[in-house]
Order: sequence, then C-alpha cells, then structure tokens
Amino acid sequence: MSDFGVILIDKPPDITSFDVVRKLRKITGIRKIGHTGTLDPFATGLLQICIGKATRVVSKLTQNDKTYLATCKLGIQTNTGDLTGEMIREEDLPKISKEKLNNIIPEILKIRSQIPHKFSAVKVDGKRAYELARNKLEVNLKPRSITISEFSIENYKDNELTYIALVSKGTYIRVLTETIAEKLGTIGTTKTLRRTKIGDLELKNAIKLEDLNESNWKDHLIPLNQVFSNHTKIHIESEQQQIYKNGGYITTLMEDNDDVIVLDNTDKCIGFGIIEEGLLKPKLVFI
Repeated sequence: MSDFGVILIDKPPDITSFDVVRKLRKITGIRKIGHTGTLDPFATGLLQICIGKATRVVSKLTQNDKTYLATCKLGIQTNTGDLTGEMIREEDLPKISKEKLNNIIPEILKIRSQIPHKFSAVKVDGKRAYELARNKLEVNLKPRSITISEFSIENYKDNELTYIALVSKGTYIRVLTETIAEKLGTIGTTKTLRRTKIGDLELKNAIKLEDLNESNWKDHLIPLNQVFSNHTKIHIESEQQQIYKNGGYITTLMEDNDDVIVLDNTDKCIGFGIIEEGLLKPKLVFI
C-alpha cells in the first residue's frame, strides 16, 4: 500500500484543524501532512487530511464545493458570529411564518458575494483578521465572490433555524447565518456547524479522530485515484514512467485536457498532467 493519500476525519468540537494535523503526525510518524479547508474550533465534521506526497494536491482539493449543516439561533448576535463569542445584541423576534422562511430561499441562492467575518483567518496587512479583532482594532475586509448552489431549511423551532447549504470555496457560514437572520428581519448567530461533504467525499466515510491509531491509519488512507475518481485518467506503461518521471513528454491518442490523473498499470496515481496536441506533459510527479 502507498504511504500517501487522503484520510477523512470527522473532526470533534473544541479543537482546531491544525490540532488534527498535529495528532495525525504523531500517529503516522509522517511530518508532511496538511488539511484542505479549516473548520472553526467549535465546528465538527469532514476534514480532508493529505498525507505525505498527497500534500501536493491540497490546492486542487481546496477548490471543491462544501456542504454544511448549520443551526442558527435567532434573536441574538455575538462578536464572533457563533456562541463562543460575546453577546453584543439581543432582541425580540418578529413573527416568522413558514411562507417567510420559504421566501428567503431564492434570495439566499442569489447571493454572489460576501464580506468575510472580522473573526476569520483572512490576512490583513500580514496579520490574521481575528488577531486584530481580538485587540479591538479596526478590520476592513473586502467582499469576495461566492456561490451558494443549494440551500434548504430543515427545521425551525424554539427560535432556532437549521439549514443545509452547498457553497463554494471561501464562503463563511457564520456570515451566511447572519445574512439569513437579516432577511428574516432579525439578528442571529451560528449555534452549531457540521461539514458533511467536500466535493464527492462524504462524512459517512470519515473516521472519528479518537478511533484512529498507529496500527489502523493505513486502512483509512484513500489513494488519489479514488479521491479524484471523476478526473480523466491516463495509464502509462512501465517503460514510459522513467520518461514521465524525468519531465519528458509521452505520445497519446487522447484529446486535449488540462488536468488528467496519471496512473500506472496497477491504477496507482503517479502524477497529474496536461494533454496537448497528442502529448502527455507532466504537471505533478509522484514517482
């Protein structure tokens, strides 16, 4: 079995995403480990952990859309946008009918930009926004383009609204919660947040961090040919692999493609490449 690939972790609450990386380094004995999208400490759910050479595809994986299950507590507002922060406002709720809830759905789906929360990891003049916010310094963040592909309201009870959203990279759910509350004529903050899907990878296939150990971690290592199962694949023969490894081009009858996964005869991922005018050109090489 290859010693590089992706492990899907169901992150528990009250630890950082880097805490998970630190734990995996200790379990695997591998230093080269990274994740593909931070979850706030209070949040739980799917965290993709890239092991070994797979850290070289982190940038590819961070582009994937993500699905979240979130609960918004209406009528209160905190400085951080979640219940870990200080309450800064509280107000009585207006009447929120089922019709009103349904009416905001198309409005949410039309959102095309969002200003990141001031308590976020976005860098401002070399410093994290949350560091400036904690020190009561002014934080000016610019809007970012986002897409909300799917949005549904799952439940509304006792001033708490639970929703599911499929969003693009860079979308802040804490900000989305505040926007939802605003469209309902009130204020709100995120109570719980759980990531359930990244691209085609689902939370149901993740392992809890406490169940992972030195003897079983390789059993949960997903090879890159499975992680990128929807990519166009090209197999190269063993005698061509040295050419590919050295950066040489390999002739092929396949059509032009700017991102193909390159496999050996055992279906092991040995890299990524570009096909141009009948030539496979290496982009990333793992051999």
